[in-house]
Amino acid sequence: MRIGIFCPNWVGDSVMAIPFINSLRHLYPKAIILAICKSHVGPVFQNHPSLDGIIQFEKKDLSGIKTTSDSGRNLKANDFDLFYLLSDSYRAAYLAYKSGSPIRIGYRGQGRTGMLTKAVKRPKSKIHRYLQYINLIDKELGDYDCFDPGIVLSDDEKDWAKKELTKLDLIDPISFFPFSVASSRSIPISKAITILNDIHEENVLIFGGINDSPSAKVIIKTLNKKNIVSVAGDYSLRQSIAIISQCKSSIATDSGLGHISSNLGIPTVSLFGAGDSELTKPIGGNTFVLNQNVYCSPCLKNKCNNKKDPLLCLEKIQPGAILKSLDSI
Repeated sequence: MRIGIFCPNWVGDSVMAIPFINSLRHLYPKAIILAICKSHVGPVFQNHPSLDGIIQFEKKDLSGIKTTSDSGRNLKANDFDLFYLLSDSYRAAYLAYKSGSPIRIGYRGQGRTGMLTKAVKRPKSKIHRYLQYINLIDKELGDYDCFDPGIVLSDDEKDWAKKELTKLDLIDPISFFPFSVASSRSIPISKAITILNDIHEENVLIFGGINDSPSAKVIIKTLNKKNIVSVAGDYSLRQSIAIISQCKSSIATDSGLGHISSNLGIPTVSLFGAGDSELTKPIGGNTFVLNQNVYCSPCLKNKCNNKKDPLLCLEKIQPGAILKSLDSI
């Protein structure tokens, strides 16, 4: 049995897909299971024992009909018997169709139903996204732990991360993830400054992508505190995962890095507003979700449309509540 899984396109969703991958391995212990994904989420699955390999596509590999078609045909060499789609996109279904897999399973919609051999109806009740993925498996799973293993780091990666923190002269830092791809989920700079201003003794490490670096520099310059350092844009995603694993705790907006921290078992306070925490809260036993449930939340939008009270859902969260929640975990 050879199984392909087209994984979600967002980092957080890919972390939430790990229980699905573990479930397939539980059902098919001798199968060859390959993750198929865009390269920017590939590091989430690296070294995972439930996978036999990762097929990664660059952005250029999936741009345009001809290029996408060629990429799909290239998957034929893997001779898949079964192909699961965790992404709801038309492109994902088209790749699966072109792969030649005789069984292609995913949720219906997006004009792609005809390319699936089994188009599954979405659950009517509200369920967490990781359960939504597992729902695609039409088999009795029995009693097992679908969360274990989570993200897997090698000893060499952990040792490297420890050395990096030593270079930064940071001992047991709190990792801080104020940024998100969606502006509605990004903590406003002024709010981030207020939160960090209440942290006096602990070291804080600000994470983010290269595009977040200018905002992080504004935060650092405004606070001018030696215990707060930014590495936004300095590390790859895999390197960031390794460093996060060595942090004492995390304060996270609704973001991919927040999901990573929680999955690694790091005590994490996750700030929700635009997103629905019942659907997409981070998975982890050491996670505390803060949500003020304001009148416009959850809007499920990537851009805040509340002109009267912009980003009210995040502005209403008090710094004291964040630190108190961290202490309680």
